[in-house]
Amino acid sequence: MFDDKFFEDWLDSQAQKVMEKVANGEGIAPEQMMILMLKAQTNHFAHLDVDLRNEMVLLREDMDRRFEQAKLETAKQFEQVDKRLEQVDKRLEQFDKRLDQFDKRFEQVDKRFEQVDKRFEQADKRFELLTSRIDHFMIWSFATTISVGGIIVAAIKFL
Repeated sequence: MFDDKFFEDWLDSQAQKVMEKVANGEGIAPEQMMILMLKAQTNHFAHLDVDLRNEMVLLREDMDRRFEQAKLETAKQFEQVDKRLEQVDKRLEQFDKRLDQFDKRFEQVDKRFEQVDKRFEQADKRFELLTSRIDHFMIWSFATTISVGGIIVAAIKFL
C-alpha cells in the first residue's frame, strides 16, 4: 500500500527546493516544473477533498433534518389517523347503542304480538264455545219444535 505521508513529505521537500531556486532567480528544468505542477495538483486535490467532505457533512445534516421533519410529519399524520379512528370508534359505539335500542324495541313488539296472539286464542276459544252453545240451542230448538209439532198434530188427530 502506498504511504501518503511519505509521498507528501518528499513532494514538499522537492517543491521547497524548486521554489528556492525560483526565488534566487535561477532557471528550473522541466522535471522541476513537473514537481511544482504535481504539488499544485496535490494541493488542489486536498482542497477538493476538504470541500467534498464538508459538502458531504452538510448533505448528511440536511438529510438528517429532512428525515427528522419526515418523522415529525409522519407522527402528526399518525396522530390524526388515531384521532379519526377514535372518532370512528365512538360513532360505532353510538351505532351499537342504537342497535341495542332497536333490539329492545323489537323485543317489546314481539311481546306485544305474543299478547295479541294470546288474545286471539282466547277469542277463538270463546267463539268455539259460543258456536257449541248455538249448536246445542239449535238442536234443542229443533227438537222442541218437532216435539211440539208432533203433540199438536197428535192432539188435532185425536180431538
